[in-house]
Amino acid sequence: MRVLIVDDDATFCQLLAEVLEDKGIQVVWTTDGLMGYEKSLYEFYDLFILDERMPLVLGTELVEDIKRDNPQAKIILISAFADEALQKRTQSLGVPLLSKPFAAERLVAMVEGALAAKPH
Repeated sequence: MRVLIVDDDATFCQLLAEVLEDKGIQVVWTTDGLMGYEKSLYEFYDLFILDERMPLVLGTELVEDIKRDNPQAKIILISAFADEALQKRTQSLGVPLLSKPFAAERLVAMVEGALAAKPH
């Protein structure tokens, strides 16, 4: 399994990567949303984990771009600002929303659930 994490906080990326690597998942991460999108075009990932609030691009915008190029992409959106508007937006995009802060077990459960889910 290969996962791409896109979050502007390098420490947070490293933390998520450690949790997932402990489960045997190969992780690539970047703190640059535009670089994350570029990676999605040229490399294969089983799952994308995207932060909502980043400089230059929102996670929801990345979801739209990635799904436009790869409609079967499996994506989890993460946000510390998981208000009702964002919850509705992620539902309309068909991606689960993980609200910060969260326990490592919750991340693992969401990743396993997303990877097991049938494509739309």
